[in-house]
Amino acid sequence: MTGTSSYTMTARNPATASENRIHADDVARRYGFRGGLVPGVTVYGYVATGLADPDWVARGRAEVRFRKPCYEGDLLEINLGPDGAIEVRTRGEACVTGRASVGAGRQGPAVASRDLAPAPDRRPPASRSSLATGTSLGRIPLPAGEEALASYLDKIGAGDWSLDALHPGMLLEGANWVLAANVVLPPWIHVESTIAHRRAVRVGEAVEVHAAVAAEWERKGHRFVALDVAWRSAGDVVAAGRHVAIWQLAGSA
Repeated sequence: MTGTSSYTMTARNPATASENRIHADDVARRYGFRGGLVPGVTVYGYVATGLADPDWVARGRAEVRFRKPCYEGDLLEINLGPDGAIEVRTRGEACVTGRASVGAGRQGPAVASRDLAPAPDRRPPASRSSLATGTSLGRIPLPAGEEALASYLDKIGAGDWSLDALHPGMLLEGANWVLAANVVLPPWIHVESTIAHRRAVRVGEAVEVHAAVAAEWERKGHRFVALDVAWRSAGDVVAAGRHVAIWQLAGSA
């Protein structure tokens, strides 16, 4: 990456009515948060807007870690350094750190190319068995048409998008969706992601999200899951990544 970019965004929480109730004020407060959490994928969208140029959208890589929660109305100070460093600050603290680069090539984990079944109509509850290491998750389609792009840009306040490609944040949202489409989760938190783009995704292109459980573990009473995720179009892997979440918060079992 070259150049330095610093800008501010006012955080929005577009997920207050979602199935994941950690984004609702009343539920989040029961877990000790100030209010409903702004989704990590939304904050990533703010960051990716600053990263996105034709070269990065086609062959860039980003690693992000969500260290502190962001809330509706927070002023986010987004700093993208010339060495690829990513930092998002709010209320005097770093809430996101990471790194971006160009020329990722074919780096990044990828789901095996075998055909995967669609996500199930009846999802099992999330558990250590349904999220066991090696479990293949059913694939889902990723909305990628002009209407989906316009809706996403409006959601994150990026109305001046000029690239003839999907916004990279739309891809990362698909990693959340493929997890939630396969198991019924309690309130959960996205904590970390890596994504490597292999080519730009055209608006209107048919894209599916495939995933498999790379690991499931416990730390400090929380249960974590890591997914290896592939975004595919006509058999071609257009992006690959690792997506990490706390699927069960301490004290919620």
